[in-house]
Amino acid sequence: MRAVLLTDLLSQALSEANPVPMQRQIYDVIRRAVLDHSLVAGQKLPSSRALAEELGVSRITVSLAYDRLIAENYLTASTGSGTFVAATTDLPLAGKSEASHARHTMALSQRGTMIGTLPGGLQQFHGAFVPGVPDASLFPFHLWRRLVSRHIGKGDLALAGYAADGGGLPALRQAVASYLKISRSVVCDPEQVIITAGTHQSIDLCARMLADPGDMAVIENPCHWAFPTVLAAAGMQIGAGVVDEGGLSLAASHVPRHARLVVTSPSHQYPTGVVMPLARRLELLQGARDHNLWVMEDDYDSEFRYDGTPLPSLQGLDSDARVIYVGTFSKAMFAGIRLGYLVVPAHLAQAFASASARIYRPGQLHIQAALADYIDEGHFAQHIRRMRVEYGERQQLLRTSLARALGDAITLSEARAGLHLFMRFNLPLDAAVLHARAAEEKLVLGVPRFIGARPDIDGRSVVLGFGGVPQDHIARGVNGLKRAVERTLGRR
Repeated sequence: MRAVLLTDLLSQALSEANPVPMQRQIYDVIRRAVLDHSLVAGQKLPSSRALAEELGVSRITVSLAYDRLIAENYLTASTGSGTFVAATTDLPLAGKSEASHARHTMALSQRGTMIGTLPGGLQQFHGAFVPGVPDASLFPFHLWRRLVSRHIGKGDLALAGYAADGGGLPALRQAVASYLKISRSVVCDPEQVIITAGTHQSIDLCARMLADPGDMAVIENPCHWAFPTVLAAAGMQIGAGVVDEGGLSLAASHVPRHARLVVTSPSHQYPTGVVMPLARRLELLQGARDHNLWVMEDDYDSEFRYDGTPLPSLQGLDSDARVIYVGTFSKAMFAGIRLGYLVVPAHLAQAFASASARIYRPGQLHIQAALADYIDEGHFAQHIRRMRVEYGERQQLLRTSLARALGDAITLSEARAGLHLFMRFNLPLDAAVLHARAAEEKLVLGVPRFIGARPDIDGRSVVLGFGGVPQDHIARGVNGLKRAVERTLGRR
């Protein structure tokens, strides 16, 4: 705490109406601040004269309080240097107030406790084989810095405030709409684009706007962990949708009457890698009509497809305005940008924009302006083309290395898209032991998120990310994985 903050703390706590003498009040406040480490060891305090003038009390009152604190080893004094906070490792923590203790006994709500039990993502964000992470080292940060600098400062103070429209900066909404029309056959006007702080916020906004607590969301099983976690935190029930070789099959899934949402990733299903064929996409849209469901289309990794032009989006095939398109820049640029978007039906656009403004109070408009320029000037498309080649080579190298090292012991996902491979072991093994052995090799194996128990394949499936693994590290990582498998099976 800086000296000026100590003065503020004392000014708020001292009271002439308090029957406790002013000297004791000053002593008590500083003593508590030392014990709870608001004042840290070695920190210099203002002189008794300066503090007395700031507080409007006599200097002798402050001096007597300082003297007692020095005598009790809360403070130290050095002639000519000043007064400092003493080391507190040998002081009792019992000095904390009863109110402070009471705060620590307060319990979480039932929902807060439940959220703490929900699945979360990996806490490691680089290395072999962390899934879902792009290679930020290949992003043109020198160019990005120039674009951001173009919009930050006093040149346009409007970009330093909140968004006037909760939908996001108009220039970015226009840029995203134009890009999606060309790249993903999305049919939309800029007003239908809602800029968010990433996919998690997009999911949360959809849950708040399209469902009530207790309604069900039917989600692909297995799935990305974010959807069941965020939707459950918003009060929705989670139902498991059947995923087969054609992706999500709504016809084979149980869809109760209180279901309101169906969540799917047709372009590159996470984690299996299945690409939904056109016939299944039309079947899914018809099933959503029959059950009166909103469809959340997560266009996961759609930019990185290596064996041909991707099929058009569900949103582009939708004829009765029930598909919500979800996208993000975290995979195509760098994870920490935390910008995503929704494309909502036209009749919902104003409601979504207003809700976003009321709930999240969006800002960071200079970042949105820089991103609009990044897209409009062609840098985004150029970066996608370059990374598509690089990631394609990494995926092929990983496939070749795995086939050479593990052969018939594994089955890999067929779809050549995205930043990960889905791998199943064709032999029984202990999943916990495998992950522990892999960690000893400094490897991270992604765990598929299944809704409900799937003991037949839970322990034999892993997700291998290659986006953040340089090509010269892939073979080494696969050799480490081979050793981990052999040690799990007890083989040399």
